[in-house]
Amino acid sequence: MIEDMPWFMAIMLGLFTVLFAGVGLLVMPQTLVGGLVFLIGGGGLGFAGVCIFVERLQVILDARAGTAILRSRTILRHRETVFDLSDVIRATGESTLSGGETSTDPSRVRRPVHRPTLVLRDGAGGAPLSHPITEIYDSSRASAEVVRAINHWLAELRGPDPMLDSAPPAR
Repeated sequence: MIEDMPWFMAIMLGLFTVLFAGVGLLVMPQTLVGGLVFLIGGGGLGFAGVCIFVERLQVILDARAGTAILRSRTILRHRETVFDLSDVIRATGESTLSGGETSTDPSRVRRPVHRPTLVLRDGAGGAPLSHPITEIYDSSRASAEVVRAINHWLAELRGPDPMLDSAPPAR
């Protein structure tokens, strides 16, 4: 089982939410509008950040049952997807650049962000399909570690994947 939980992000967004909600409650006796702005604006923004960006992921590869289970949980939703383990070819990473359009501000730096993805066999015999493990891209090494762990486990189960593993170059 592979599990990922962005603890740092969860703690920082939680502190942001508590700080703004606390300031809002302290300011509310002096000025109701100012207190509500801090409470609803800052506290609500922090809570929305927790709901969107804090996601607990579990990837369960069960050789006995022959299944691959992806579990994703946020504060607002829980999703579980089950695949036949024989349909899982390998894991790979998807990459893109952060931010939006740079034509209005060419000095804006766009950084690469990544997310882990499963490569699955198409039931109709077509080209392999990509199924993202998470919808959230991030710039940490976590997605590469998840991909490496899944591919290592699959290699232990099935043997080396010729598409991933090649012989060392001749000297």
